[in-house]
Amino acid sequence: MRERTEEQKKRNYEMTNIWKKNHPDRMKEIRKIYQDKHKESITEYQKEYRETYSEKIKEKKRIYRLANKEKIRIATKKWNVANPEKRQINKRKYRASKRGNVHAPYTDISIFERDSWMCGICGTKINKRLKWPTPRSKSIDHIIPISKGGVDAPVNLQASHLRCNISKSNNSGGQLRLIG
Repeated sequence: MRERTEEQKKRNYEMTNIWKKNHPDRMKEIRKIYQDKHKESITEYQKEYRETYSEKIKEKKRIYRLANKEKIRIATKKWNVANPEKRQINKRKYRASKRGNVHAPYTDISIFERDSWMCGICGTKINKRLKWPTPRSKSIDHIIPISKGGVDAPVNLQASHLRCNISKSNNSGGQLRLIG
C-alpha cells in the first residue's frame, strides 16, 4: 500500500471539513449514533478529564467570567425574569444551605392551598389578589425560623399576611395555632 504525502493528507482533511460543513444534519446524526454506542467510555473519559484538569478548568472559567461580566449579568437577569419560580427555589436552597439546614422543594401556592388561605399567625383570611408590599398580602412564614435551625420544608411553613410575618420577625410565635 502506498503512503500518502503530507499534501494529500492536507487535501483529504480539507475535503472532509467541507463535507461536514455542507451536511450538518448528517453530522449531527453520525455524532448521535456514536455517542449512543460509546456512552460509557465517553462518560468515563469526561470524568477522568475533569479530575485530571480540575484546576485548569477552574482557571478557564474564572478567566471567562472576568472577561464576560456584562454578558453573564445580562444572561442571568434574562433567566431570572423567565424563571421566577426556579429563581425563588434556588434562593431558598442557598439560604437554607448557608445555615446548614435542609431544603425540601415546595411552591408558595401549595402552602396557601394547604392552609386554605388562612394566616397561621393571626388566623384571618388572606386576600389572594393583594400584591406585595401591601401589608395584608400573602407571605410564607417559617414557623421555626431558618436562623434558629428550622428547616425550609412544608412541615415548617405556614401561610401568613406580610404584616404578620414581618412583625413576628425571627421569633417562633405562631406554631401553637398550627398544632391547636
